[in-house]
Amino acid sequence: MLKRNICNLLVVLLFQSIVFAQIQRAVEPNWIDNITYEKQPNIDDDDISYGLLTLLSDAQTHIPRQQNYRRIVQKITDNVGIQEASLISINFDPAYQKLILHKVEIIRNDKTINKLNVSDFQLIRKESNSENYIYDGSLNATANLSDVRNGDIIDFSYSIVGFNPLNKKFSSATTLDDYVPVGKIHVNYLSKNKLTYKLLNANTEPTVSNKMGLTSYKWLVSNTKSVALEDNVPSWHMQFQNLFVSEYNNWGEVVDWALPIYQTNPKLSNGLSQKINAIISASEFEADRITSALKFVQNDIRYLGLESGIGAYKPFKPNRVFEQRFGDCKDKTWLLVNMLREMKIEAYPVLVNTTHGKVLPELLPTPNMFDHVIVKVIDSTKTSFFYDPTNSNQGGVHGKIAMPNFGNGLVIKKGNTTLEPITIEQKDLVEIFDTFTIEELNKDMTLDVTSVYREGEADVMRSVLKSSSITSLNKDYRDYYKNFYDEVEILKAMTFEDDTVANKITIEESYRFNNIWKPMVGDESKIAVAFTPYSLYNILTFPDEKYRTTPFSLYYPIHKKHNITVKLPMSWGLENDYLNVESEHFDFSFKCTSNKRKDIVYFNYEYENKSSYVPVEDFDTFFDDYKKVENIMSYYLYIPKSSAKISNLFNTNDKSNSSSSDTNSLKDLGSSIGKILLVFLILIVVVAIFLVIYVIRSNRNRD
Repeated sequence: MLKRNICNLLVVLLFQSIVFAQIQRAVEPNWIDNITYEKQPNIDDDDISYGLLTLLSDAQTHIPRQQNYRRIVQKITDNVGIQEASLISINFDPAYQKLILHKVEIIRNDKTINKLNVSDFQLIRKESNSENYIYDGSLNATANLSDVRNGDIIDFSYSIVGFNPLNKKFSSATTLDDYVPVGKIHVNYLSKNKLTYKLLNANTEPTVSNKMGLTSYKWLVSNTKSVALEDNVPSWHMQFQNLFVSEYNNWGEVVDWALPIYQTNPKLSNGLSQKINAIISASEFEADRITSALKFVQNDIRYLGLESGIGAYKPFKPNRVFEQRFGDCKDKTWLLVNMLREMKIEAYPVLVNTTHGKVLPELLPTPNMFDHVIVKVIDSTKTSFFYDPTNSNQGGVHGKIAMPNFGNGLVIKKGNTTLEPITIEQKDLVEIFDTFTIEELNKDMTLDVTSVYREGEADVMRSVLKSSSITSLNKDYRDYYKNFYDEVEILKAMTFEDDTVANKITIEESYRFNNIWKPMVGDESKIAVAFTPYSLYNILTFPDEKYRTTPFSLYYPIHKKHNITVKLPMSWGLENDYLNVESEHFDFSFKCTSNKRKDIVYFNYEYENKSSYVPVEDFDTFFDDYKKVENIMSYYLYIPKSSAKISNLFNTNDKSNSSSSDTNSLKDLGSSIGKILLVFLILIVVVAIFLVIYVIRSNRNRD
């Protein structure tokens, strides 16, 4: 027992020594500007959220010392804010950074309570991106403050010392506002070199001065308003007041920074060389070799990112990635580039930003703007293609493989000085064929579905099929149809066919829907069944308001055709209907036709986006056009409740004629029945009159 206690004590002491080694305590540096704050800033109490108001957000950087100073002052305005204000969490990378704590104070009733105790901080490896198989090795230093009360002001500051050693020049990005109001925001950079800065959505110019032999670039704003975030905004659109600073003068300097990282002509191992030779021997065609190399890296090299320190920028050598059979985007890219070059095929790494790629030309040059790496291939016809080695299980062949919409990229090629657009050619066609069969009015209905996915949509569906069991997919699809019909029964298990060369997936499904006839909204004397192009709801987002201040995002690229065939127990006599909406940003068409001899109705929907977003200046027209689409997204067939019970008594070619859409008038089956009854009554009257005349004539003849 004594030995175990001693071991436990040694473990505790060792852990504490590690904590103290990575977390230090020191007074605030002498180079910072001491910024004051208002305890009662000019901010409306109604604008305060979560019971917490930030009085000061202070960020100062001493570039030559590689030191980032941060100070946060928050006031608790409601007890709900205590939970968040009590937790201090600071993230840093121990591979090249160290954390220095300066102060942790609580101001209560104008009295300052010192709460700084290094031993209260715990080091936690959160790995917030581990669900994407990325491990950056960063640590979170966290402390939960004791005795925090409503009305307290929490004031804490710290410095993180150290820049990534691969960053030879400085660059940074921050915001001058937040999604909540802030009393004061202060940003300051001290630099011995000239900094280029750029503002988006802001016009606050810096105060430039000399300090300690350095140039100070200082921004100071007070009483900022909360940013009203709208829904369905493109990921690339920046809604905050963004500030960018950089020592890079152009994108060519970023290329020069990257070239040594992607060292040319590495010596390939025997194993990797044998793999390359096997691909060459398998086909004499360049296109096949490109496709084979890409599919090998995509599918046989699993995705795993170990990005601590310089690993965030520098790829592992191709031999290592090949042998360990895993790597992140830059590792897989560099492996594929070297495999293709060994085959005498021109290829280059390309830096991209998966979020802000569209607006990269508007931003300052910096390596920090890139979060992903892909490959550019130039084949023997001098045609350029872009491929993403991290997209596993893609179908298609060279020249016909889907690519995400990354907007722009920076090709790492000596002499390159500009960004290159990454255009998307595919249409991602999806075709849905629904066949509904209603054997009897007011009874159940069956559905047979054939779905065909092509190009990028086939890649998405292939990923779903490979990662899920057919049993779970059957359940998921059944639950999906419950959004439209109450009682859903699977008649046959799902089947699928995958053509990876054409990149086409075909799925077959079969269901029975029970209790489909529902009272019509607004007229419960009628019962109806709805037919909806449900696949369009997966890609359409109908805006609620016409007024908008930001772009509206569209699912792109996409081209969908949803064809609905309804087999009826009787002729419905529907009138043909057609709607076509040709917008600047999308095309939509709807067509309703019927085959009265075979008692079949056809509803054909087609939708295609022409762009990935709608600019603010186009939104009014787009809103009106979208409303036309929304108003015809469901088509109803209905009958009166009373008619449903006796409908089988009538078997004429002029049976009930009933259709409904949001643009069509409704025709009632009861009107047809009324006409029949009226004809029957007229016949009775005619017969009666004939009998009366016959009796009168007979009496006259007797006289």
